[in-house]
Amino acid sequence: MAFSRIELRNFRCFDALTIDISSKSNLFFGKNGCGKTSILESIYVASCGRSFRTSNLESLIKKGSNSFKIKAYDDNTGSILEVKKSKSKAISIKINNSLVTTSELARTFPSFSIDSKTFFYNDNAPDYRRKHLDRGLFIASTDYAKDWFGYFRGLKQRNAALKIGDISQARAYDETLINHGTKLNYLRESLVLEVKKIYFDFVKILEQHNRRAQLFSGIDIHLKSGFNDELGLKESFIKSESADLKRKSTTLGPHKADVIFESKDLLIKDIFSRGEQKMLSILWSLSQNIYLEKFFKLSPILLLDDLSSELDAEMLNCFLPIIKYIDNRFIFSNIVDSFNSKIDLNEQSFKKFHVEQLT
Repeated sequence: MAFSRIELRNFRCFDALTIDISSKSNLFFGKNGCGKTSILESIYVASCGRSFRTSNLESLIKKGSNSFKIKAYDDNTGSILEVKKSKSKAISIKINNSLVTTSELARTFPSFSIDSKTFFYNDNAPDYRRKHLDRGLFIASTDYAKDWFGYFRGLKQRNAALKIGDISQARAYDETLINHGTKLNYLRESLVLEVKKIYFDFVKILEQHNRRAQLFSGIDIHLKSGFNDELGLKESFIKSESADLKRKSTTLGPHKADVIFESKDLLIKDIFSRGEQKMLSILWSLSQNIYLEKFFKLSPILLLDDLSSELDAEMLNCFLPIIKYIDNRFIFSNIVDSFNSKIDLNEQSFKKFHVEQLT
């Protein structure tokens, strides 16, 4: 399911705002500080119960108010969502007047954010890339969630045993980690393999319009599992026992996995400009979004904040042809004078919102 209308009350800078969203692409434009990012943030909060900007949800309440409320509607199913956060109270989430958890919310109205942190995906620590990879699988597969929690419960117990130097007790959790970890690794590998295919299809499209897109075709993308793939998890755990005891923690396994982006054996973060890194991150995130639709029949909303920052005119034009190939709801923001005039509204169902005029 996906939103077709969203209503805000006392959210960030908005007293009240109602927006009817296109089923395809939506551009929110306007000057800095007018509320573009806040609108995207409200959609994200409505789809997962948290913000991509802050962990403090009370900070989203408009100054002088005691609470914020977001209502969203799905015309296809008739579902109504209500998210409310009052000061000093937990967030309340209801779908058709029934309370739901944040996990249930994320699976019902999935969305993914490409924000300032995602822009430099390759500059972030491996933990960030793992979380980015896992979030999609969490939403798409309840089995993945069960194996993830099973693995990390076992990991916590194994590490507790290693901290007191009890290798026999630590070994007792190896089978749990092997069973759950093998499944995690398989699903992650499958995702990366399929997302790569979609990514390179995108690059081929871009190359037809802009030669500079060739830059993104010579990239090697692969999952680093976090353990010796040839040995497998069982043998890897055995061989790492000395190191684990020395460091008092489990030094290898799926919790150490990473997604590697390289070109000619050099890490992309070391050779790409910031604008090139941002474009790569956008293409990869778009590809992952399409993968979830294709293989899990989801219709996630993709949110992209401040598209043109860090992108020169040539790199921005490199991106434009992609828009008409995006079937899911794609919602992005940009300043007035650098992008919106370049969009061909005749190509597809596309809505533009001048944020300063919405209120």
